[in-house]
Amino acid sequence: MIEIDPSVESRQELLKPITVVSRVIAVNSVVTKHSHSWGQFVYASKGVLLVVTDTERFIVPPEQGVWLLPEIAHEVTAITDVKLTSFYFRNDLLDELPNQSCVLTVNDFLKTLILEANDISSDYLWSGEYGLLLRLILKKLVLAPNAIFQLPYPKDSRLLTMLSLIQKEPSNRYCLKQWGTIVGASTRTLSRLFKKETGLTYQIWRQRLNIQIAIGQLSKGHSITSISLYLGYESPSAFIHMFKQNTGMTPSFYREKNSYPKSSG
Repeated sequence: MIEIDPSVESRQELLKPITVVSRVIAVNSVVTKHSHSWGQFVYASKGVLLVVTDTERFIVPPEQGVWLLPEIAHEVTAITDVKLTSFYFRNDLLDELPNQSCVLTVNDFLKTLILEANDISSDYLWSGEYGLLLRLILKKLVLAPNAIFQLPYPKDSRLLTMLSLIQKEPSNRYCLKQWGTIVGASTRTLSRLFKKETGLTYQIWRQRLNIQIAIGQLSKGHSITSISLYLGYESPSAFIHMFKQNTGMTPSFYREKNSYPKSSG
Protein backbone atom coordinates (compact mmCIF):
# COMPACT_ATOMS: atom_id res chain seq x y z
CA MET A 1 0.00 0.00 0.00
CA ILE A 2 1.16 3.54 -0.84
CA GLU A 3 0.30 6.18 1.75
CA ILE A 4 -0.87 9.58 0.47
CA ASP A 5 -1.84 12.73 2.34
CA PRO A 6 -5.42 13.91 2.87
CA SER A 7 -6.56 16.72 0.57
CA VAL A 8 -5.29 20.23 1.17
CA GLU A 9 -8.89 21.35 1.70
CA SER A 10 -9.33 18.87 4.55
CA ARG A 11 -6.63 20.70 6.50
CA GLN A 12 -8.08 24.18 5.98
CA GLU A 13 -11.13 26.00 7.28
CA LEU A 14 -14.23 25.77 5.12
CA LEU A 15 -14.67 28.95 3.11
CA LYS A 16 -18.09 27.95 1.73
CA PRO A 17 -21.11 26.14 3.20
CA ILE A 18 -20.25 23.17 0.98
CA THR A 19 -16.79 22.46 -0.44
CA VAL A 20 -16.23 19.99 -3.30
CA VAL A 21 -12.94 18.09 -3.55
CA SER A 22 -12.16 15.89 -6.57
CA ARG A 23 -9.19 13.52 -6.68
CA VAL A 24 -7.86 10.63 -8.71
CA ILE A 25 -6.39 7.94 -6.46
CA ALA A 26 -4.33 5.04 -7.80
CA VAL A 27 -5.08 1.44 -6.84
CA ASN A 28 -3.57 0.33 -3.51
CA SER A 29 -3.19 3.90 -2.30
CA VAL A 30 -4.27 4.82 1.23
CA VAL A 31 -5.28 8.32 2.30
CA THR A 32 -3.79 8.35 5.78
CA LYS A 33 -6.00 8.45 8.84
CA HIS A 34 -7.36 11.91 9.64
CA SER A 35 -10.42 13.75 10.88
CA HIS A 36 -11.98 17.19 10.54
CA SER A 37 -14.59 19.28 12.28
CA TRP A 38 -17.24 19.10 9.53
CA GLY A 39 -19.36 16.38 7.93
CA GLN A 40 -18.16 14.63 4.78
CA PHE A 41 -19.75 12.59 2.01
CA VAL A 42 -17.28 10.36 0.15
CA TYR A 43 -18.20 9.10 -3.32
CA ALA A 44 -16.33 7.26 -6.08
CA SER A 45 -17.74 7.84 -9.57
CA LYS A 46 -15.29 5.20 -10.82
CA GLY A 47 -13.71 2.34 -8.92
CA VAL A 48 -14.17 0.98 -5.41
CA LEU A 49 -13.13 2.54 -2.12
CA LEU A 50 -12.71 1.14 1.35
CA VAL A 51 -13.36 3.63 4.17
CA VAL A 52 -12.34 2.51 7.66
CA THR A 53 -13.06 4.27 10.95
CA ASP A 54 -12.24 3.15 14.47
CA THR A 55 -15.56 1.33 14.70
CA GLU A 56 -16.71 0.47 11.15
CA ARG A 57 -15.60 -0.67 7.72
CA PHE A 58 -17.42 0.73 4.65
CA ILE A 59 -17.14 -0.54 1.08
CA VAL A 60 -17.95 2.14 -1.52
CA PRO A 61 -18.86 1.04 -5.05
CA PRO A 62 -20.23 3.62 -7.53
CA GLU A 63 -23.86 3.28 -6.44
CA GLN A 64 -23.09 4.08 -2.81
CA GLY A 65 -21.26 6.76 -0.84
CA VAL A 66 -20.19 7.09 2.77
CA TRP A 67 -21.55 9.75 5.10
CA LEU A 68 -19.05 10.60 7.87
CA LEU A 69 -19.90 12.64 10.93
CA PRO A 70 -17.61 15.46 12.11
CA GLU A 71 -14.57 14.43 14.17
CA ILE A 72 -14.66 10.83 12.91
CA ALA A 73 -11.10 9.64 12.24
CA HIS A 74 -10.99 7.70 8.97
CA GLU A 75 -8.68 6.37 6.28
CA VAL A 76 -9.57 5.77 2.65
CA THR A 77 -8.12 2.94 0.55
CA ALA A 78 -8.44 2.63 -3.24
CA ILE A 79 -9.23 -1.01 -4.02
CA THR A 80 -9.02 -0.09 -7.72
CA ASP A 81 -8.09 3.11 -9.53
CA VAL A 82 -10.62 5.62 -8.22
CA LYS A 83 -12.17 8.92 -9.24
CA LEU A 84 -13.14 10.40 -5.90
CA THR A 85 -15.50 13.24 -5.06
CA SER A 86 -15.84 14.46 -1.47
CA PHE A 87 -18.32 17.01 -0.18
CA TYR A 88 -17.47 18.89 3.02
CA PHE A 89 -20.61 20.21 4.76
CA ARG A 90 -20.56 23.07 7.24
CA ASN A 91 -22.05 21.92 10.52
CA ASP A 92 -25.11 24.18 10.37
CA LEU A 93 -26.26 22.15 7.32
CA LEU A 94 -26.21 18.78 9.06
CA ASP A 95 -29.54 18.80 10.92
CA GLU A 96 -31.39 16.58 8.43
CA LEU A 97 -28.50 14.29 7.53
CA PRO A 98 -28.06 10.95 9.35
CA ASN A 99 -26.89 11.23 12.96
CA GLN A 100 -24.43 8.38 12.53
CA SER A 101 -21.88 7.50 9.86
CA CYS A 102 -23.39 5.20 7.24
CA VAL A 103 -23.54 4.17 3.58
CA LEU A 104 -26.10 6.01 1.43
CA THR A 105 -27.51 4.83 -1.89
CA VAL A 106 -26.65 7.02 -4.90
CA ASN A 107 -29.31 6.80 -7.61
CA ASP A 108 -28.73 7.82 -11.22
CA PHE A 109 -30.07 11.35 -10.71
CA LEU A 110 -27.83 12.00 -7.69
CA LYS A 111 -24.89 10.49 -9.56
CA THR A 112 -25.46 12.99 -12.40
CA LEU A 113 -25.61 15.89 -9.94
CA ILE A 114 -22.35 14.78 -8.32
CA LEU A 115 -20.61 14.58 -11.70
CA GLU A 116 -21.80 18.13 -12.46
CA ALA A 117 -20.44 19.31 -9.11
CA ASN A 118 -16.91 18.23 -10.07
CA ASP A 119 -16.73 21.33 -12.27
CA ILE A 120 -17.43 23.74 -9.41
CA SER A 121 -14.54 26.07 -8.58
CA SER A 122 -13.66 26.99 -5.02
CA ASP A 123 -14.85 30.60 -5.48
CA TYR A 124 -18.41 29.74 -6.54
CA LEU A 125 -21.32 31.88 -5.31
CA TRP A 126 -23.57 30.20 -2.73
CA SER A 127 -26.44 32.34 -4.05
CA GLY A 128 -25.72 31.36 -7.68
CA GLU A 129 -26.38 28.32 -9.85
CA TYR A 130 -23.59 26.24 -8.31
CA GLY A 131 -24.87 26.98 -4.83
CA LEU A 132 -28.29 25.81 -6.01
CA LEU A 133 -26.75 22.60 -7.38
CA LEU A 134 -25.00 21.89 -4.08
CA ARG A 135 -28.15 22.56 -2.08
CA LEU A 136 -29.98 20.08 -4.33
CA ILE A 137 -27.25 17.47 -3.71
CA LEU A 138 -27.63 18.07 0.03
CA LYS A 139 -31.39 17.54 -0.23
CA LYS A 140 -30.97 14.34 -2.24
CA LEU A 141 -28.50 13.00 0.36
CA VAL A 142 -31.02 13.75 3.11
CA LEU A 143 -33.55 11.62 1.20
CA ALA A 144 -31.12 8.86 0.18
CA PRO A 145 -31.82 5.44 1.73
CA ASN A 146 -29.20 3.60 3.75
CA ALA A 147 -27.39 0.72 2.06
CA ILE A 148 -26.04 -2.44 3.73
CA PHE A 149 -22.40 -1.92 2.90
CA GLN A 150 -21.21 -0.86 6.33
CA LEU A 151 -19.65 -3.41 8.63
CA PRO A 152 -19.61 -2.50 12.33
CA TYR A 153 -16.37 -3.41 14.07
CA PRO A 154 -16.53 -5.25 17.40
CA LYS A 155 -14.25 -4.25 20.27
CA ASP A 156 -14.06 -7.44 22.30
CA SER A 157 -10.63 -9.07 21.91
CA ARG A 158 -12.18 -12.47 21.14
CA LEU A 159 -14.27 -11.07 18.30
CA LEU A 160 -11.30 -9.12 16.97
CA THR A 161 -9.30 -12.35 16.88
CA MET A 162 -12.08 -13.93 14.83
CA LEU A 163 -12.14 -10.94 12.47
CA SER A 164 -8.37 -11.07 11.97
CA LEU A 165 -8.39 -14.79 11.16
CA ILE A 166 -11.35 -14.45 8.77
CA GLN A 167 -9.67 -11.61 6.88
CA LYS A 168 -6.50 -13.70 6.53
CA GLU A 169 -8.50 -16.71 5.31
CA PRO A 170 -11.93 -15.68 3.92
CA SER A 171 -12.72 -19.30 3.00
CA ASN A 172 -12.84 -20.10 6.71
CA ARG A 173 -16.42 -21.24 7.44
CA TYR A 174 -16.21 -21.94 11.17
CA CYS A 175 -19.43 -21.85 13.15
CA LEU A 176 -19.59 -20.10 16.51
CA LYS A 177 -19.00 -23.40 18.35
CA GLN A 178 -15.72 -23.90 16.46
CA TRP A 179 -14.76 -20.26 17.03
CA GLY A 180 -15.48 -20.70 20.71
CA THR A 181 -12.87 -23.45 20.93
CA ILE A 182 -10.32 -21.17 19.28
CA VAL A 183 -10.96 -17.95 21.23
CA GLY A 184 -12.04 -19.47 24.53
CA ALA A 185 -15.73 -18.58 24.79
CA SER A 186 -19.04 -20.37 24.61
CA THR A 187 -21.31 -20.20 21.56
CA ARG A 188 -23.85 -18.30 23.63
CA THR A 189 -21.26 -15.74 24.75
CA LEU A 190 -20.01 -15.10 21.20
CA SER A 191 -23.55 -14.81 19.85
CA ARG A 192 -24.47 -12.31 22.57
CA LEU A 193 -21.27 -10.29 22.02
CA PHE A 194 -21.83 -10.01 18.26
CA LYS A 195 -25.36 -8.72 18.73
CA LYS A 196 -24.31 -6.32 21.49
CA GLU A 197 -21.23 -4.87 19.78
CA THR A 198 -22.29 -4.81 16.12
CA GLY A 199 -26.09 -4.85 16.26
CA LEU A 200 -25.98 -7.88 13.94
CA THR A 201 -26.04 -11.62 14.32
CA TYR A 202 -22.79 -13.42 13.44
CA GLN A 203 -24.39 -14.88 10.30
CA ILE A 204 -25.54 -11.50 8.98
CA TRP A 205 -22.24 -9.86 9.94
CA ARG A 206 -20.31 -12.57 8.10
CA GLN A 207 -22.51 -12.18 5.02
CA ARG A 208 -21.82 -8.44 4.96
CA LEU A 209 -18.10 -9.10 5.18
CA ASN A 210 -18.39 -11.58 2.31
CA ILE A 211 -20.29 -9.01 0.22
CA GLN A 212 -17.55 -6.42 0.84
CA ILE A 213 -14.82 -8.88 -0.11
CA ALA A 214 -16.77 -10.03 -3.17
CA ILE A 215 -17.22 -6.48 -4.48
CA GLY A 216 -13.50 -5.87 -4.13
CA GLN A 217 -12.77 -9.12 -6.00
CA LEU A 218 -15.30 -8.33 -8.75
CA SER A 219 -13.78 -4.86 -9.23
CA LYS A 220 -10.39 -6.50 -9.81
CA GLY A 221 -11.78 -8.78 -12.52
CA HIS A 222 -11.80 -12.09 -10.63
CA SER A 223 -14.20 -14.73 -11.90
CA ILE A 224 -17.33 -15.65 -9.98
CA THR A 225 -16.03 -19.21 -9.59
CA SER A 226 -12.76 -18.05 -8.05
CA ILE A 227 -14.56 -15.63 -5.72
CA SER A 228 -16.93 -18.33 -4.50
CA LEU A 229 -13.93 -20.58 -3.73
CA TYR A 230 -12.06 -17.71 -2.06
CA LEU A 231 -15.05 -17.13 0.24
CA GLY A 232 -15.49 -20.83 1.01
CA TYR A 233 -18.82 -21.45 -0.73
CA GLU A 234 -19.58 -25.01 -1.81
CA SER A 235 -20.51 -23.88 -5.32
CA PRO A 236 -20.71 -20.71 -7.43
CA SER A 237 -24.52 -20.98 -7.33
CA ALA A 238 -24.50 -20.78 -3.51
CA PHE A 239 -22.35 -17.65 -3.68
CA ILE A 240 -24.57 -16.12 -6.40
CA HIS A 241 -27.67 -16.77 -4.28
CA MET A 242 -26.11 -15.06 -1.23
CA PHE A 243 -24.93 -12.08 -3.29
CA LYS A 244 -28.31 -11.58 -4.97
CA GLN A 245 -30.16 -11.97 -1.68
CA ASN A 246 -28.09 -9.16 -0.14
CA THR A 247 -27.68 -6.76 -3.08
CA GLY A 248 -30.72 -7.46 -5.25
CA MET A 249 -28.61 -8.43 -8.26
CA THR A 250 -26.36 -11.25 -9.42
CA PRO A 251 -22.57 -10.78 -9.31
CA SER A 252 -22.47 -10.80 -13.13
CA PHE A 253 -25.09 -8.06 -13.41
CA TYR A 254 -23.40 -6.09 -10.64
CA ARG A 255 -20.07 -6.26 -12.50
CA GLU A 256 -21.63 -5.24 -15.82
CA LYS A 257 -23.59 -2.42 -14.19
CA ASN A 258 -20.38 -0.96 -12.81
CA SER A 259 -18.24 -1.76 -15.89
CA TYR A 260 -15.79 -3.89 -13.91
CA PRO A 261 -13.34 -6.00 -15.95
CA LYS A 262 -14.16 -9.66 -16.42
CA SER A 263 -11.55 -12.34 -15.84
CA SER A 264 -11.04 -14.96 -18.49
CA GLY A 265 -10.21 -17.51 -15.77
